Amino acid sequence: MGQTSNFASPHGTLDPSSPYALMSPGQRSSNWPGSPQVSGPSPAARMPGMSPANPSLHSPIPDASHSPRAGTSSQGMPTNMPPPRKLPQRSWAASIPTILTHSALHVLLLPSPTPCLVPGLAGSYLCSPLERFLGSVIMRRHLQRIIQQEPNLQIVNSNEPGVIMFKTDVLKCRVALNPKTYQTLQLKVTPDNTGPWSQEELQVLEKFFETRVAGPPFKYNTLNAFTKLLGAPTHILRDCVRIMKLELFPDQATQLKWNVQFCLTIPPSAPPIAPPGTIAVVLKSKMLFFLQLTQRLPVPQEPISIIVPIVYDMATGLTQQADIPRQPSSSGAAALMVSSILKRFNEMHPPRQSECTIFASVHELMANLTLPPGGRP
Repeated sequence: MGQTSNFASPHGTLDPSSPYALMSPGQRSSNWPGSPQVSGPSPAARMPGMSPANPSLHSPIPDASHSPRAGTSSQGMPTNMPPPRKLPQRSWAASIPTILTHSALHVLLLPSPTPCLVPGLAGSYLCSPLERFLGSVIMRRHLQRIIQQEPNLQIVNSNEPGVIMFKTDVLKCRVALNPKTYQTLQLKVTPDNTGPWSQEELQVLEKFFETRVAGPPFKYNTLNAFTKLLGAPTHILRDCVRIMKLELFPDQATQLKWNVQFCLTIPPSAPPIAPPGTIAVVLKSKMLFFLQLTQRLPVPQEPISIIVPIVYDMATGLTQQADIPRQPSSSGAAALMVSSILKRFNEMHPPRQSECTIFASVHELMANLTLPPGGRP
């Protein structure tokens, strides 16, 4: 019976030869392989007032912003709030708990515009700061896998925590969380050597990545399509960047009749070449991509939008509308007009060797495409 009582009691003695001999928590952590070996006082010692015997554990910490004395006296601040913490750059740092007030948690979960972005560039998709942070971290992990699969991109080792560095034949790229807000991924591009890139072109590429690629709604295929563009030949990528500039800053091209959007994934209204959401950039001997053109109207009414599949032949230098069968219900009037404009442009401006005609053809389309009055595409 004595052995039975010892076995049943959580504090009973064990056989010294047993592999489950009692060990103190300090002994277990020091002998456990791969333990982070956290030194210093326990979390309870670092956070005064967080003992289970302390009544403050069972009540929310008061928010100074709602105190009657807030702004007039420092007495409204709770005395048991821990000092601002500084986490070590270790994978286990997230295990150190953080105390949040109810109002701070509310702000983290409240949908809001993306900070530090011009309102016109932030997009229309609202999400909370916590969602932007988690989405950016996930996109950063996706990017590392995508780079390893792209033959035209090469990963570069970095000693900076949380930073991804890679390069193309002519560009060096650095991707990291915005150090001020931790709510967006930022791309920094520098030419590998003196080349044709201007500072404005590099800034457009960086801003397009932050606002149209790596942000909400955080699509893997959008990121994948953008990396394919980065690996394109320089003269093709530069023309694509000029189209991105028209999308980001439409007011700088007031003479055009249409606004443009670079579709990195196939939209639902596109010709049925692949399911919606599929990567919309294909780079082989020819380049296939999709643009959405939205008509500029002087009066407030529902604008007309059309999806234009563009194919660029790298051998001949011709930019044309891709010949994709359309739905029988579609009139195809807009598609016929697009093909006619691009064909006429190619006849009047024959491509020269090593010259890319993508931007010039798209600009011609945006300036001269006119649909019949009252007609829908």
